[in-house]
Amino acid sequence: MHEPPNWSRRAFVATALLGTTGCLARGEEATETKQRSTDCLDDWLAKANGYEGVIERYGPDGDPTVTVGDSLDAGHGDAAFGPAGIRVPPGTTVTWEWSGHGDPANVVALDDAFDSGSPVGSHGHTFSHTFEERGTHRYVSEPSRDEGMRGVVVVADPPSSDYPAVDAWLADVEIYDGTVVDWRDYPSPIVTVGSAEGESEFTFSPPAARVSTGTTVRWVWTGGPHQIAFEDADIGSTVETEPGVQFEHTFEESGVYRYACAPHHSLGAKGAIIVE
Repeated sequence: MHEPPNWSRRAFVATALLGTTGCLARGEEATETKQRSTDCLDDWLAKANGYEGVIERYGPDGDPTVTVGDSLDAGHGDAAFGPAGIRVPPGTTVTWEWSGHGDPANVVALDDAFDSGSPVGSHGHTFSHTFEERGTHRYVSEPSRDEGMRGVVVVADPPSSDYPAVDAWLADVEIYDGTVVDWRDYPSPIVTVGSAEGESEFTFSPPAARVSTGTTVRWVWTGGPHQIAFEDADIGSTVETEPGVQFEHTFEESGVYRYACAPHHSLGAKGAIIVE
């Protein structure tokens, strides 16, 4: 029995950010002159209200909207961007939408790439910016920057493999980094439904794998309501909640089989099996 590697979001995010952005210079920021002159992006986000260790990824067809004045928990009130961190492909337009909660706020990039102007407090106000160049853009709300109202937009190419259909399908899946696990020598490999460490209920581990024809793949639930539905074949499971093997299928025909957890498709609960 083959146990897949740990594809937790936290491990992927740390690797992706180091590979994409590394440690970035803060510059001479007047309110942070006592900080060291360089700081890693994870340190920047660690001080962002509402950040929970995940940078939300959007694919080429994504329409990212960040809430200005997001009420995520009682610890910071409404002085937060939700989500605090996003990753988008070049050419993506990001929209910030004001909730109307909390103090007036604005959206100002530390690298001067964008600036929404004077602080606004009205519900429904929006500001948009199109990111054409690859890079990392940290930003703040000037009135509440000292209270942790900060965020980041990472602009990077989506992960790529030798399978464009898989890359397009998994473009918004946080833990997909272009790796297709080779299971062609395993007669009955296992896909974990939900993170192996319990960090997310909405991931398949690994998200993409390659198997030989005649291979039986088994999906093991870690808990929670999930249902596997295939896009390219009339196969799948019913909604199951108990831990354990809740679905298996023997792939007799070669091809690319894309699937998702039906209840959580919009949350990036997607995977792919390549049969060769």
